[in-house]
Amino acid sequence: MIMIATLLLCFSCSKEDESIPENNAEIETEDIALQPKTLATIEFSNDVEITFKSEEDGVIFEATGHPDTFKGLGDLENLSILGKFLALTNDNVLVPEDLVLLEDNQKLKSEALKRGTNQKHITKINAKLSLSDLKAPANPAHCSGSPGYYSTDAFGQYYRTYKNYLAGGNGTTIYSSWKSGGNKCKEVKLWLSNCSNNKTLKARTYYKNAFNNYKHRHTVNIAPNTARFWSKGYLSKRYRKTTVSATGQAGHRFGGYLLFTNY
Repeated sequence: MIMIATLLLCFSCSKEDESIPENNAEIETEDIALQPKTLATIEFSNDVEITFKSEEDGVIFEATGHPDTFKGLGDLENLSILGKFLALTNDNVLVPEDLVLLEDNQKLKSEALKRGTNQKHITKINAKLSLSDLKAPANPAHCSGSPGYYSTDAFGQYYRTYKNYLAGGNGTTIYSSWKSGGNKCKEVKLWLSNCSNNKTLKARTYYKNAFNNYKHRHTVNIAPNTARFWSKGYLSKRYRKTTVSATGQAGHRFGGYLLFTNY
C-alpha cells in the first residue's frame, strides 16, 4: 500500500463535476470492439487468481479473492505490470511479448528479454511468492468502521481512498485532471472490496475523446464478498475518469481506492 501524505480536497475545487449521475442506459461505449487475449494466469495463495490480458490499447492486470483472505498485493501494487509478472514468476518462465512492449523501463525490458518471450501461456503458472511474502497494506479493513473517503495527490499519482462507503454516493467519481500539475495519464488502478452479500459492485473507466466527451472503456465487476485489484497500462496518455456504483438496493457499501498514475 502506498504510504504517502494525503491531501483533502473539497468538491468545489475540482475543474470537472463529480456529481454527474451514473446512468447505465446512458453509457456510451467506444466504437472499437475489445478482443481481450489472456497472456497468463497465475495461481496465488489463499485462492487468489491473477491474470494478465492484452487489449488493442494496452494490458490489464487483475487479482481476485475473498476480502477476508485477500488483503491486497502489498509492495507489488506499486510495480508496473511487467514488474509484477517478473516478481511473481521464476526466472525460467517466458514473458508474454505484450508486457514487454508496454513497459517504459529499459532495465525491466532487458531483464524480461533475458528470459525470452512468447505470445501467451496456455497453462496456469504457479506463483513463486505467497501472500505471506508480501508486506500487508496499512489498512485492509475496507468494510468496517466509520464511512468516509479522502484524496491524495503526491509523487506522480492522484487517488481516492474509501472506507465502508456508499457505492454511487457523492465522491465516487474521480478525474485524472484533478491532479495538481497533471491531467492525462497512462495507467489506472482499482483496489476494491465489495461489502455486499448479494449485490455486484461496478467500477467503470472512461477516457476523453477528441470531441471532449468521456467515453466508457471498461466495466470491472466485483462480485459479492469479493476483493479485486485491477489495473490497466495504456499505450497513450489521455484524460481519464473512474466511477463506482452499486446494483439494486440502496445501502450497498465498498472500500479500497481508485488511482491514476504514469502522468
